[in-house]
Amino acid sequence: MAMELAECKDAGFASVWQPGSVEEAWRLKRSFGENSSYAAGGTLLRMQRHNGIRPERKHLISLLGIPELHNLRLSDGAVSIGAGAALNECRRHPLLKRHGELLVTAIDQIAEPAFRHLATIGGHVSSLVGDAVPALMAMNAQLVIFRGRGWSRCPILDWIQGKGGAREPGDLLVRVEIPVVSERDTDRAQEEMFAFYEIVGRREVFIPSLETVAAQGKIAEDVRITEPHILAEGGTALPDRQMEAERTINGTTLSDHMLGLIHEAIKGQYMAAENLFAGSAYRKEATANLISAQLWKMIKRK
Repeated sequence: MAMELAECKDAGFASVWQPGSVEEAWRLKRSFGENSSYAAGGTLLRMQRHNGIRPERKHLISLLGIPELHNLRLSDGAVSIGAGAALNECRRHPLLKRHGELLVTAIDQIAEPAFRHLATIGGHVSSLVGDAVPALMAMNAQLVIFRGRGWSRCPILDWIQGKGGAREPGDLLVRVEIPVVSERDTDRAQEEMFAFYEIVGRREVFIPSLETVAAQGKIAEDVRITEPHILAEGGTALPDRQMEAERTINGTTLSDHMLGLIHEAIKGQYMAAENLFAGSAYRKEATANLISAQLWKMIKRK
């Protein structure tokens, strides 16, 4: 266990529970309620303690003994990642190197190697503002969740933002599923997939990025963009899909004029966080610049 039992007790946990199944873990969480926390790598709990976000919990529910949370496989046209898989395991896995390059790129830029060795993909997503979350959203990832009524699947964007009751207290994240893009999906008009990810800010382990952007879509020989997914995140603000920018760019050919329109669309829509380190206007400008610069590079490559 990444967070040793003695350390858990020193941190104020009265009990450490080790369920053997998803259902048992959820029942324990249901029973103890707000006095309990799920844990696998333990890095999310440490971050919350470090930042004073949540009070100490009386019960720690370890997820390390649940086999279903620790496999990574190809299943039903998607790469299925168990929520207990460590970020470094995801970063090195052949399936993700082939079908999840954007996620691998994101993980490479997260914090430091020791953190990536302990942190799990499930804990990272459950933090809601993890730096890899925009990449997963750009890849149209789905989450498999267990709650008392049974198993459910929903888009990661809906769960993160709590749309339509998609996220409930006590939800146990079981898997992250990334759709596999086949060659048949990109054979129209010489289309190919494009993706980019960029992060700026202070990279200490427990400090959120200043801004993170990610995108994925299709690009044709004439630099025409289709099916774009463009995401932005920064500070404590939840990741946000840039729908206005997507509508502006979808089906059009990239040009200097189009980049200007996209830049303004992002500044108009993006609900940037504001704190003592960076104001909302600065974050909006930085985000629009990051995305426009990546699209400009695509024009130059063509």
